[in-house]
Amino acid sequence: MAHTLQHQIIARALDIISDREHWASGTLARQSDGSICFWGHPYAYRYCAMGALARAALEILGEGCVAKRLTGEVAEHVLEVNNRQFERLPTINDTEGHRVIVAMFEKALAA
Repeated sequence: MAHTLQHQIIARALDIISDREHWASGTLARQSDGSICFWGHPYAYRYCAMGALARAALEILGEGCVAKRLTGEVAEHVLEVNNRQFERLPTINDTEGHRVIVAMFEKALAA
């Protein structure tokens, strides 16, 4: 069965951050040494929810500008499926943590 582009991006983002070692808060991405970096940087190692969605979109699409634009749409979908459309994914990431983000991505994939 073919999956939508949104589904593919969420699935890849979940794969990226499912291991807590690769999850970040307070910034979109970090290198393995903890320093902040761009989510598209080759040495990015840890990602917040938005950073993981952006990185996944970049990997799938291969084009940064389109990936960045699509990331917002995918984040809105994740929020809507989780009945949190009036909130912001980065805020949830930073205040509620890894477990909640993983659960939200999983629910979005099941929808």
